[in-house]
Amino acid sequence: MSGVNKWVSMVTVLAFILLLWLPLYAVQDDHKTKSNAETSSTSGTERAPDLDPMPGPGKKVSIGKEYYFVYGFDKKPAMGTVIMRVEVFTKDGRRETSLEIKGDAGMPSMRGAHETGERSFKLSKNGVYLLPVDIVMPGDWEIKLTFIKAGKVIFRGSYQFDV
Repeated sequence: MSGVNKWVSMVTVLAFILLLWLPLYAVQDDHKTKSNAETSSTSGTERAPDLDPMPGPGKKVSIGKEYYFVYGFDKKPAMGTVIMRVEVFTKDGRRETSLEIKGDAGMPSMRGAHETGERSFKLSKNGVYLLPVDIVMPGDWEIKLTFIKAGKVIFRGSYQFDV
């Protein structure tokens, strides 16, 4: 009978430890979940930049009071590589090539899976900004543009399209 009593005592001690430990573990796990949710939505002090929705390709998009741009693709976006073209003009219609333009393409429904990362457009000898965009699968896509003048961001915009 002493073996049974030892077994009952051990089970009682284990049950007692579990009863104390489980609530603490649940509180810690809940805290981790909240922290991850809070940091993923706000990233600490950083916040996602405001993006102006851009009208479709071929339409003028204003950049403040000084500039506007027109963008498009070398062909209808489809699987494979398409070249995004951006032409920037002053308000009086003169071509402007002093800006830096960066682009980031990806699938909004699969954030983190197919993003290209922010890459700089290359300026052609004709004054057209060009960026190859690799479309790796059908679905919804978004390209985000950032225009920089003298080291300062002057416009951020996005265009969403389906392939």
